[in-house]
Amino acid sequence: MELGFKGKLLSLKRALVDTGSGSTIVSTDLAESIGIIAEENDMIYRISGVGGSEFVYSKKVDSIKIGELYTENFSLEIGAMNYGFDLDGIIGLDLLQEFKAIINIGQLTLESNG
Repeated sequence: MELGFKGKLLSLKRALVDTGSGSTIVSTDLAESIGIIAEENDMIYRISGVGGSEFVYSKKVDSIKIGELYTENFSLEIGAMNYGFDLDGIIGLDLLQEFKAIINIGQLTLESNG
């Protein structure tokens, strides 16, 4: 998964596809490495899931690319992601729907339906 933000690119090597997650989340530490930081007017809110809850803020990135799948001006959440295992991000249902993605379990790929 590759994020574009203000002319900088961030490659996420360990991104989990999670159809049970309503939103896409990126690690705060990695996001900060390309200048995605919480600003004074950003709304901070709590999200909850099976792994517990955490505080996140939302940012719009210029682009997201996963293989051949691509979108622009997409809002994702930035959070600590302290889940007890090493992840760079979570690909949630919002991004999967934006891509109109098909999850191919046999090939372990994401494919486009549009």
